[in-house]
Amino acid sequence: MHFPVYLPSLTSNPLGWAVLGAAGVVTYKLGKKAGVGAKEASDTPSLGDRIVKETMKTAYKATKSARASIDKAGEKYASFWEEARAETQS
Repeated sequence: MHFPVYLPSLTSNPLGWAVLGAAGVVTYKLGKKAGVGAKEASDTPSLGDRIVKETMKTAYKATKSARASIDKAGEKYASFWEEARAETQS
């Protein structure tokens, strides 16, 4: 199979031009689809950005949980504090 031998037969008759034209159209469309896919892929955040975002979300959840735990402890021990203050003042 020698490609240079087939090239003159493709370019010397109308059927050959149709084959070359169809191949060109298919190549163009595949390249256009690949370009759109590459653009869509570039719109997604990078791995580093996703890691930072998830880390920030985890830290926020931990802070929120710790704050709720501290508030519960404050409510629980507030009565002890008031009792100790009242005992020392009397």
